[in-house]
Amino acid sequence: MLNRLSIATFCVLLVGLFAVSTATAAPNRPKDPPPTDYWQDKGFILMAHQGGEDVFPPNTMFAYKKAMALGADMLDMDAWVTRDDHLVLTHNLDARSYTNLTDGMFEGRHDITDLDLAELKTLDFAYKWKPKANPPADPPFRGIATGDVPPPTGFTADDFKIPTFDEVLDEFPNTPINIELKEVDNLTPADIAKTTAAMANVLATHPGHNEDVIINSFGQEMLDAMALARPAHKSYGGSQDATIGYVAGGTISPTPVALEPPDLFQLAPAPAPPTRTVPILKPTADYDGYKIFVWGSDKDPAQETPAFYKKLIDEGADSYNTPNPIALAAYLCTAGVASPDGSPRCPEQQCPEGQEGIAPNDCKPIPCPAGTVGVSPNCEPHGDPATVVKSVKITPAKKTIKAGKKIKLTVKVTALFGLNGSPIAKLKSSNRQVRLPKTLRFPGVVGTTSTVKKTITVRATRKAKGRAKITATAEGKNGIANLKVKNAKKKRKR
Repeated sequence: MLNRLSIATFCVLLVGLFAVSTATAAPNRPKDPPPTDYWQDKGFILMAHQGGEDVFPPNTMFAYKKAMALGADMLDMDAWVTRDDHLVLTHNLDARSYTNLTDGMFEGRHDITDLDLAELKTLDFAYKWKPKANPPADPPFRGIATGDVPPPTGFTADDFKIPTFDEVLDEFPNTPINIELKEVDNLTPADIAKTTAAMANVLATHPGHNEDVIINSFGQEMLDAMALARPAHKSYGGSQDATIGYVAGGTISPTPVALEPPDLFQLAPAPAPPTRTVPILKPTADYDGYKIFVWGSDKDPAQETPAFYKKLIDEGADSYNTPNPIALAAYLCTAGVASPDGSPRCPEQQCPEGQEGIAPNDCKPIPCPAGTVGVSPNCEPHGDPATVVKSVKITPAKKTIKAGKKIKLTVKVTALFGLNGSPIAKLKSSNRQVRLPKTLRFPGVVGTTSTVKKTITVRATRKAKGRAKITATAEGKNGIANLKVKNAKKKRKR
């Protein structure tokens, strides 16, 4: 995920590109679809940014576990490589930002990349953290990692230390993950190679994550190197430079599964309002089949409110990478936004008995299964699975037909329609010169009793005379009509 502090630089580069009118139109080029359809059929995704840094110590196992338990669908995290080649998860390069590390420790070394994993594991990564809303006087989780304070029930001291990516994949083997490989201005090609080699090694030792782990980075160089180090990997985000070129009509390499912009760009100097990014990106993203995973730019004063969440979803965002998964989970629950797989995301979204869908606004009756009747949940056995014919009638029951002419009769079958198909009526005429169809089929709705009508044409030949008894027989029930044949008049000779 992009560093929020770098958004000003990002916006300056985007001003000219986003201002052009063609930015909102699908590009005039062949589609460049993602290399996997893993993400295609998923509904809205609640992604916990750093595990939810507004409410939990960021990028700790405690944060990741709490976020998932409270309703997150996906975890976001930031990665650096230690001096001894371990991929660890924290946002800032300087370990003093979060921990009890002082300048007198480790010979004055303080950057994550200059420390070994064993050294980092001695530090308290919840030492300075306080919740964003109503922060207490003292950090609430300080001292747990070092054993000075007992951990909350269900957690250990290790949950407040820096985690490795290996540990996260072991703990959350089936959880989609968004991981940013951190890149700073003075990162050398050797640093990039070391980072991508470490990432490739973790994925190689934890097979099965080529699709459910999205790798992204602020810099294109990191992603290019990652694609070379791990050719089998299929899920990427887009770098800053690639996204800029994409909006202008180009393509992104490596081909992404998702674009990950902030929600707003300040395209013109204040007091001009910032521009919302999802409407700008969506036509092109939909054209290629990419998801749009949004993170908050801190430019919207209503951020982390129901109104903010609703706006993003209405615009077409496929995910919000939230620092407050508690608030977003509560909104999605009450708004009736289902889990990515379409199932209820909370008990309040369960439909009443006999209905399916998502409460409160998308519940529908469950159809009664075959062989039953009624309306769910009051489905009752149909009884005899065979079709039962109640009666057969022919109307009119009496009729005169002229030799050489035709008449219409109506055959009515009343039946309880069962599981063995529609009733068939066999038709017969007692007069060989009075002709009609041999059979009629009477389709109906299984589980219902109803009357089905069919019209038949009866034809008398020119030789017909006398009477004709018409019989319709279905399942042992008979309908009868009696016809009187009227001879054709002969023309008199002059």
